[in-house]
Amino acid sequence: MRLIKLALISAVVLFIVLLLISSLLPSHQRISRAVDISAAPDSVRPLIKVLQNWKEWNRFVMAYGHASVKDGRIVADEMTISPGQERDSVLLFEWLQASGKKFGSGFVLIGNGTTGTTVQWYFDFNVSWYPWEKFQSIVYDQQLGPLMQVSLNKLKEVAEKK
Repeated sequence: MRLIKLALISAVVLFIVLLLISSLLPSHQRISRAVDISAAPDSVRPLIKVLQNWKEWNRFVMAYGHASVKDGRIVADEMTISPGQERDSVLLFEWLQASGKKFGSGFVLIGNGTTGTTVQWYFDFNVSWYPWEKFQSIVYDQQLGPLMQVSLNKLKEVAEKK
């Protein structure tokens, strides 16, 4: 009986310690990557804005080989990508997982004179107070970052050919 009581108290104390540590982690996480493209912003914008073009350069969409563009959205079994607001130099998108979880994504196009563009791509994640969600957000950068950079490099290659 003492062993069960000790295990129960230890589990509660461990949970409280994890909860306190996770409370130090932010609830908002932004993963961002950028690339410099030797093309004008006006020639890069359609590659990002028109979702049909994403199959040429976006590795996330390429991973969903059966993804299709319907009603102005990219639809796959695991994910739906919808365009959001467009401002001067920012294109926003909403990603909806099959589980119902939503997160935002955006592209910032910064013109470098008349022949160059810096494209910054970011994902925004808002996690709740649960310790497992906050600790999971730590690995988002390692999970998404490399695919984002490969996608941006492919976008650069496609944009510079046109």
